[in-house]
Amino acid sequence: MKKFFAIVIISWAVFLGGWFFVYKLGINTLAIQSEDTIPAIILPVTVIKEGTLYADTYYKAIIEKYPHPNDKNYQKGLVPFYFRKVGEHYISAFPVVAGLLSVPVYLIPMLARVEITWDNLTVLSHLSASLVVALGGGFFYLLLKKLIDDKKAMLLTAIYLFATVNFAMVSQSLWQHGVVQLFTILSLLFLFRGAGKAIDVFISGLFLGLAVLSRPTAGILIPYFVLLPVYLRNRGLMDTKVSMISASAVVKPTAWLLLGLLPSAIFFIWYNVIYFVDIANQGYASQIGGNWLTLFPQGFLGLWFSPSKGILVYSSVFIFSLIGFALSLKNGIRKNLDSFLFMSIIITHTLILGAWKHWYGGYSFGYRMASDIIPFLVLLLIPYLKSPVFNKTKRLFYATLVISILFELVGLAFFDGIWHGTYDKGFWNQNWLWSVQNSELVFNIRRLLLKLGS
Repeated sequence: MKKFFAIVIISWAVFLGGWFFVYKLGINTLAIQSEDTIPAIILPVTVIKEGTLYADTYYKAIIEKYPHPNDKNYQKGLVPFYFRKVGEHYISAFPVVAGLLSVPVYLIPMLARVEITWDNLTVLSHLSASLVVALGGGFFYLLLKKLIDDKKAMLLTAIYLFATVNFAMVSQSLWQHGVVQLFTILSLLFLFRGAGKAIDVFISGLFLGLAVLSRPTAGILIPYFVLLPVYLRNRGLMDTKVSMISASAVVKPTAWLLLGLLPSAIFFIWYNVIYFVDIANQGYASQIGGNWLTLFPQGFLGLWFSPSKGILVYSSVFIFSLIGFALSLKNGIRKNLDSFLFMSIIITHTLILGAWKHWYGGYSFGYRMASDIIPFLVLLLIPYLKSPVFNKTKRLFYATLVISILFELVGLAFFDGIWHGTYDKGFWNQNWLWSVQNSELVFNIRRLLLKLGS
């Protein structure tokens, strides 16, 4: 456990210190990365001070600072997209788990009567967001130790934390993505720890339910996670005929996992009945039917290859995840069903999110909409690191790793919305997302060279 705490503390310090350094020196003065995170930033305050999820007390101050994008004069009365008005109350349009999970970080300052200012909320939200991702890294290391030797587990943990958008984006504001990754990792940890045992599968289901509660798109995981405990419990039989696996060996782990989802389902129903009254008032309700407007394969390929949003552009180290998956199939899907399920999750996620109107994640750094699948991309590096191919290609592997980390450092320093404001033409014209010359990375590198030369 010493390494667990070391990982959490060091990565927390790096995330927080990196932001504080560029912010205080005026290199990047963007305090809060997106209005999407505003409800989660204020929620711990209302919970601690008022025992409510409503943002009524602070609503006026919020819209003065962050009005609706189409309402430059906030007195017009447009409710910002990140809130919903239900009756006379204002409540987050997005899931509340990220905000609730931040309550312990806010608790002592709020009880000490620290003044509620945007400067103080900025610091508290950065403390919370960076801690969530740091904890995810610590638990991910515990999972990786069960799958690969300690040295390589540390390497993969470093990739997860610092060679992905977790560094420049997810750890820097209270997005839903950090919480989803944390609960996904915890769910996987209990699945692999118990190898299909009932209590571990049930706990895995509890964390999976919290992941879905944190962000609805995590529901993509459910059918694949139903299969994982069945595989883990019976993989010793995979060398024999499948018919030897009894029906109970399939039904029991499935039932325990689904049972673990119930508490989150009950909370979701209670939360909607009490706070939203009607599910149609939910923030995502109006978007579900009409926002799948990006035609295949533009969004799908964009999430992988766009010069400004692609996974393999911003985290080129994941090229070796694809190699790892290919290597895992050499022994057949039956013996490596976990790798097959991980890749299935990755492809399903990028296919579905690639059809979303804003598959590129709006004003955000890199592949935000695909950030939930980072743990699975890292897990697919394991077959590669275990193979002789790694020894033959390790220089190239480490080169892509260094480049991936450097891109994140550039993002930490320069993601401030200026590139989006310059080139973002919106959903209806997505050509700007495919320009190499005017890509976000090239734009930021030009800014870096300009600063170094001045």
